[in-house]
Amino acid sequence: MERVIDVTAVRRQFGTLLDEVFHKGDAVTVVRKGKPMARIVPVALPSSQEGQISEQQRALLDELDSLPALAMDDEPTELLRTMRKQKRKQAGKDYGC
Repeated sequence: MERVIDVTAVRRQFGTLLDEVFHKGDAVTVVRKGKPMARIVPVALPSSQEGQISEQQRALLDELDSLPALAMDDEPTELLRTMRKQKRKQAGKDYGC
């Protein structure tokens, strides 16, 4: 997936952005004042490593894909609170509470 992100947002959440690029294969164009400055793309894996994902890694990737998309301008703390509330509600339903 191709995304365009402002340089200020990249600075704030660089680690998260790198994880998305590496694990999801996203390509990101970094812009400053609307002008493209750089592009972040995943490194191509050697053909011997492609497709060798463990079941645990596949489960984690599926969980990552199911998380709500975080806009770079969103407040991470508020997103975490919302996710925790939803998780508690779901746990209550699972246990019949």
